[in-house]
Amino acid sequence: MRIAPETIDQVRNSNDIVDVIGAHVRLRKRGKNFIGLCPFHQEKTPSFSVSREKQMYYCFGCGKGGNVFTFVMETEKVSFLESIRTLAERVGITLSADTVQADQTSEIEQLYNTTRMAGLFFHDVLLSNEGKTGLDYFRQRGFSDDTIRTFGLGYSLNSWDGFLNYARQQGASNEHLLRAGLVRKRDDGAVYDYFRGRAMFPILSTAGRVIGFGARKIREDDPIEGKYINSPETPIYNKSRTLYGLSHSKDAIRSEDRALMVEGYADLISLFQAGVQHVVASSGTALTTEQLQVLGRYTKNLTLVYDADSAGSNATLRGVDLALEQDFDIRVAELPKGEDPDSFVRAHGRQEFHALLSRSVSFIDFKMDKLRGEGLLTSPEGQARAVRSVIQSIAKIPDELKRNFWVKDIAQKYDLYESVLYRELENTIGKERKTVPRFSRSVDGSSAEIPVPPQPEMASLSVPAPQRDVLKLLLEGSPEIVKYLLDSVMMDDFTDDNMRQLVGRIFDMLQEGTQLDVASFVDSLDTPALKMLVADIVMSRYEVSKGWEVEIDEADPWGIARAAVMRLRKERIARDIEQNQKGLKEAKQRGDDAMPFIVRHQELLKQIREVEQEANTSPAFGGE
Repeated sequence: MRIAPETIDQVRNSNDIVDVIGAHVRLRKRGKNFIGLCPFHQEKTPSFSVSREKQMYYCFGCGKGGNVFTFVMETEKVSFLESIRTLAERVGITLSADTVQADQTSEIEQLYNTTRMAGLFFHDVLLSNEGKTGLDYFRQRGFSDDTIRTFGLGYSLNSWDGFLNYARQQGASNEHLLRAGLVRKRDDGAVYDYFRGRAMFPILSTAGRVIGFGARKIREDDPIEGKYINSPETPIYNKSRTLYGLSHSKDAIRSEDRALMVEGYADLISLFQAGVQHVVASSGTALTTEQLQVLGRYTKNLTLVYDADSAGSNATLRGVDLALEQDFDIRVAELPKGEDPDSFVRAHGRQEFHALLSRSVSFIDFKMDKLRGEGLLTSPEGQARAVRSVIQSIAKIPDELKRNFWVKDIAQKYDLYESVLYRELENTIGKERKTVPRFSRSVDGSSAEIPVPPQPEMASLSVPAPQRDVLKLLLEGSPEIVKYLLDSVMMDDFTDDNMRQLVGRIFDMLQEGTQLDVASFVDSLDTPALKMLVADIVMSRYEVSKGWEVEIDEADPWGIARAAVMRLRKERIARDIEQNQKGLKEAKQRGDDAMPFIVRHQELLKQIREVEQEANTSPAFGGE
């Protein structure tokens, strides 16, 4: 079964693409459109453009583009059908339960459905009599009922098959439960619950979908030693790319234009409950480049909140350098000894925590304080090592102007010559350029020291400008312009295979009386290549003035239409001339009568002159 076209249109029209993409990418307005850093490839200068008018997006760096459904499909790796479901949920549109047959659901969608089912199960158990142990733990941590609901907290039964039996009743297979990291397999092939008798923290994607779990030890007789166990890596959960709490905090982060980074689940939840909501957690893992790239879509200002113990300091130092490489502006806030963000905010409240943040220091001051504590600043040799260490951090900043200001700052604070610091900086940057490998990430998320291949050439670049303009106007032009183009162009005018497919489909739709709309037209296309080609063409500016015989005002669609038709006619005649010349040559070789080809050649030359004369005399082309 399929979803009715009118329902698809309703879902699409109810989801403004700027709002949907803005939940994943920090956008700012530029002219009619919005721009931001592309979520599909790493970049430092925004090349990702979103049009509210067209309800389309396109990246001029990597070529990804499409409409609101395409974006959800690309970011969440789901099917078109599941993207409709996701966006329908977002705006409260109910899709009938029998809309889609179960066997049409992709493996990724099944994993999302499985983890969602698990999250609901653990939460329901928490609120039942069997979950009293877990509920008591959360309440002892000071979490309110609203907070428990907001974060979907739960409890896993202290049983080998409590969740397994429930999942089987819901029709889940052992294979999908294993793939989702919710059960384990014994040597004899039997499966059992992975999470047993623990407080459950659902881990969500940035779109708010359950992708994994963190499980906290709360029973003394728990045989597993670790305080926390987390879901294993799965096709939908990658630890190195996931920041706990980002789905809840992203709006506050955008509003504050700053993120706070803490370590644990409870740290984040306590701060969020206290009203400090621009916070994310690294979930107990070391901060990664991928996590920072995700966070960088929302802000480039980061405050690391760390515990004062030595392990926390060392981890923070490593995090500082990674964040500097990703062009973050870094502050560091140090908690009193023996405190973590959770205990501090519960003991002292929101105002005191804000006061602590106000005392945060630059990464240089933080690093020098740590080095002073290690005794490095008590001797000339130690001072040289300390300054050299700070310079190594500054060298990681990609912005040359920022690097220069930090060098001046160190020179003033420590009474050093700027020239000496600049020499050290240049030496460090030179060494890093020689030794840092370029990484490529494999499908399973692992890194390998292999050259990163250059971006493939986008198919749209091979499409001549007049053909691009015709497609753009067929999709966006007035009814009069569309009729003019239908009467004036032929399928043979389109030399690119993808363009022939697109124009052919448009011709068919128009002949059927279908109302054309760019965003809905994209949904009718079969391949990502066609979707991206349309997105590129409709999001690009007109290009007819580049290398053409005539100059056309970009704001004049009639001029653009006529210029495109004129160019296509000339190219059509040129191909006919080439074919006729080939026929003439073959006729002479065979000894046949060449006169028909000579007459035809003269006719084609006359047609070329007529086209050129029309171009020179028509007001649309600047003639008198």
